[in-house]
Amino acid sequence: MAELKFLPTVYVRPGGLDDYLQDISTFLNQYSWIYNFQVTKFFTQKVWKQLPRKWFECLTRASTGELNELPQGFFKESWPEDLQTFVVRCTQLSLPKEQADAVRLQRVEIPAEMKRGMTPKKLHEVAHMASLVAATCRQYECDVVIDVGSGLGYLGQVLSCLYRLRVVGLESDASRSRSSRQRARRMPRSELLSCVTLELKADDLDGTAGELERLLIADSDRSEDEGCSCNHEHADKVTSCQHSQRGVRKRKAASNARGRKACMIGLHCCGDLTPSMLKTFCKVTEICAFVCVSCCYHRLETAADGLFNNFPMSERVAATSQKRADRECFSQDGESATGVSSERQGWGVESAASSPRELSLADGVGVFGLRLAAQETRARWRRQTTEEHDFHTRTVAYRALLEVYAETEGCALEKKHRKITSKAAFSTFENYVEAVCSRVKSSRTSDVMTLQDRKLQFYTFHDRYHQFFPYIEIITALQVCMQSVLESLVTIDRCLFLDERHLPVEVVAIFDDSVSPRNFLLVSHKLGKEPCRNLEEEC
Repeated sequence: MAELKFLPTVYVRPGGLDDYLQDISTFLNQYSWIYNFQVTKFFTQKVWKQLPRKWFECLTRASTGELNELPQGFFKESWPEDLQTFVVRCTQLSLPKEQADAVRLQRVEIPAEMKRGMTPKKLHEVAHMASLVAATCRQYECDVVIDVGSGLGYLGQVLSCLYRLRVVGLESDASRSRSSRQRARRMPRSELLSCVTLELKADDLDGTAGELERLLIADSDRSEDEGCSCNHEHADKVTSCQHSQRGVRKRKAASNARGRKACMIGLHCCGDLTPSMLKTFCKVTEICAFVCVSCCYHRLETAADGLFNNFPMSERVAATSQKRADRECFSQDGESATGVSSERQGWGVESAASSPRELSLADGVGVFGLRLAAQETRARWRRQTTEEHDFHTRTVAYRALLEVYAETEGCALEKKHRKITSKAAFSTFENYVEAVCSRVKSSRTSDVMTLQDRKLQFYTFHDRYHQFFPYIEIITALQVCMQSVLESLVTIDRCLFLDERHLPVEVVAIFDDSVSPRNFLLVSHKLGKEPCRNLEEEC
C-alpha cells in the first residue's frame, strides 16, 4: 500500500494506515475514561476513580510548568511506565499542530479599511488563508471561488480586492448575506464579489449540485455585464436577473458555466458543513479545488439510533472495530462484585471476568470525544499560570457541585436568567453560592427548602468533595494530551473519504494554534497535480 502523507509522521510508510487504525482503536479503548463524561458530572460519576493511583501521586507533585509541558510530550523517568507510554503515544498518534513554516512566512498584508470589524484572531486567519487560497487558484487555474459559510464576507473581500479573484459567497443566514453585500459595496473591486443565500444539503446532493450550477450560470452572466442595479428579490438568491439584458444571454452563460473551474473554500465550517462540502466537491464537476478549515466537530447531527450521520465518513474508519472490556468500579472496601481485590480503595481497574464486546471506532469517540477534539490545544495550555489553573479548577468543581445538589434533590434546576453566574462569581465558593441561589430555581413545585437550607447543603457538598478538587486539573491535563489525537482522527477520516475516491489531499497547519486552535486545513483537487506545498514558490 502506498504511503499516505496525511497520517501522523511515524505512520507515513507502506502499511502505515492499517497500523494507525489499529493503534488508535486500541488507544481509545484503553483511555476513553479520560474524556467520556460530561464535565458537570465529575463528582456524581466519580470520574476520579478511573485515574490510576500512581499517576495521581506523581502528577500532584508536578510543578505548574511540568503539568503544562505534559501535552508537549514531557515526562520524568521516575514516572510510572504506563504514564510515560501514554504521553508518547499521544504525540505519535497526532498530526503536527505547529503552523507550517511556509504558511507562517507567507501572509497577505490587509489594508486598514478592510480590517474594520475584524478581531485579531479573524485578521490572523484571513491573512493566512487568503494567501493559500490565491496560490491554489493560480495552480489549478480556478476562475471563481465559492466561499461556503461566508458570513460577513471578510475572506471573500480580501480575495476579490487584493487578488482580483471572482468570489461567490454562500451564506445560509439571509441577514448575514445582506450585511456582507452592504460591506462589500464599500470595498474596491466590489464587482468581483457577490453573496447569495444558500445552504448546502448533503442529504440532497442532486439538488445542491443543481443550485450550484445555476449559481455559476448567474455569476458567468454577471461577469459579462455588471450593469444591473435593480433591487429586486433576485439579489438575495441564486437566480438570473429578469430586469436587464442578461436574460438574453442565459444560454451562453450556461455554456460558459460548464467550462468554469471553481475553488470551494470554507473558513471554520461548523458541524456537518464540512462533510456537506466534501460530498458536494466530489459531486460537482465544475468544482476543481477544495480548501477548508473545520470546527465544532461535536455539532455533527445524529440519526435516530444515536450514531453520527457524518462520522466516520470513510469506509476504512467505519470498518475499524475495537474490543472494549466493560470497566468495573470497586466499592469502598476494595472488593469488586466478582471478588477481585483492587490495589487501593475506590479505584477502578479492568475486570478480568468481563467479556469484550465489539464496538466501532466511532463508538469509542462519541460526542464527548468530538467535543474534546474541538477544545483548546496544548499551545494555549502551555501558557497557563498557576492562578489560571486554580480558576479552572473552581469553575469545574463548583458547577459539578451544583449537579450533585440537583441529583441529590432529584430535581432539575432552571435558570432565571440567561446565564447562571458571571465569571466573577467563581472567585470564591461563597460568591458562587450566593449567585446560584439567587439565579436558579428548582423544578419541584413542592420544594419548601429555605434559602438558608440550600446554602447549608451546598457547603456540605463542598466539604465532602473538596478532597477531590486536585484531580480536576490532572484529568484536564490528560484531556489536553488526547485533544490532538481525537482531532487528528476526525481530520484523517475526512482525508480518507477523499482518498477512497482517488482524490489527492493534504493537511496543512495553516494558523498559529495559540491564536486559532482549529488550524487543520484540507487541500484537495481534481486535476492530477500535487497540492501546492510551498507558498514561497510561484504556483
